[in-house]
Amino acid sequence: MTIIESIWPWKYGNIRVWESEQATTGNQPPVLLIHGFGASVEHWDLNIPVLAETRKVYALDLLGFGLSDKPEAQYSLALWAEQFKDFLTFKGEKEVALIGHSMGGAASLFFADAYPDCVERLVLVDASGVFPEKVSPIEQFLFSAIKNPIIGNVAFSLFGNRYAAKQNLILTYYNEDQVTDELVEQFSRPLKTDGAVNGYLAPSRNPEKFRLRLSKPCNFAKPALIVWGEYDKAFAPAEMLPKFKEFLPQAETHIMLKTAHCPHHEKPDEFNAVVKRFFA
Repeated sequence: MTIIESIWPWKYGNIRVWESEQATTGNQPPVLLIHGFGASVEHWDLNIPVLAETRKVYALDLLGFGLSDKPEAQYSLALWAEQFKDFLTFKGEKEVALIGHSMGGAASLFFADAYPDCVERLVLVDASGVFPEKVSPIEQFLFSAIKNPIIGNVAFSLFGNRYAAKQNLILTYYNEDQVTDELVEQFSRPLKTDGAVNGYLAPSRNPEKFRLRLSKPCNFAKPALIVWGEYDKAFAPAEMLPKFKEFLPQAETHIMLKTAHCPHHEKPDEFNAVVKRFFA
C-alpha cells in the first residue's frame, strides 16, 4: 500500500496531506483522519494501511501543527472546520467518513454539526471540546500568563522541546514502553518549525474557541462511533462519554481496555477492527 505525501496550498498556509491509493474493494466514501493536539499525520501510521483496504484514506496536518504552516491566525475549531470543507472541495469529494482524535475529535464533531451533508459517518476518539465551565484561580492565572505574548513565548521556548514532549506522551499512554524514541521524535520535530508557538499556544490563549457549544443533540444524525481509552487521565471515559452522548445520542460506544488517551495507536489491531466493523 502506497501513501503519497503532498502539499495543498490552502489560503491560510500550506497543508501537509497523506493520501492512500484508491481501495481495491468497496465503493464507499473516503476516510479523513484528523490528529490531536501536538500530533501529526504520522500518529495514524498504524491505522491507515488497514483502513485503506476498503476505502481511500486522507490524513491532514492541521494548520498550526505537524509540518503544515503555522501562521499567526485566529485558530479555532471553526477555522479547522473551514480547512476540512475547503480540502473536500479541492479533492472533489462530496462526503467522507471522518475520524478525529482528541482536539481533532472536537474539530471533527464541530465540522459534522456545521456540514452534516459532508460526513457519511463520524468516529470520535477520546475527543476534547467539553471542559468545566469554571476554572480554578491557579488555572486562570496560568491562562492569563500564557496570553501575554512575552511570557507565553518564553514558556514555549523553555518547554517546547523533546524532553517535554516525552513527558506529555508518557501521560497519554497506558503502556510507557510504547513511548519510543521514534514517537518522541514524531511529536517533538514540529516544535522546531517556524511559527510553532502560534498553533501550540492557541488553545491556552483562547480556550473558548476550542469549546464545543452545540445543540444537544447536534445537527449530525447519521451513524457515529465514540471510542475511548479506559485509563484516559485527561478525559476520563466515565465522565466524558455521557456528555458526548448528549451531542450524539445515536452513537455506538467502545471503551478500549488498558489504553489511555491514544487507543488508536496503543492497540491499533483492536481499534482498526472496531472501526472496520462500524464501517461495514
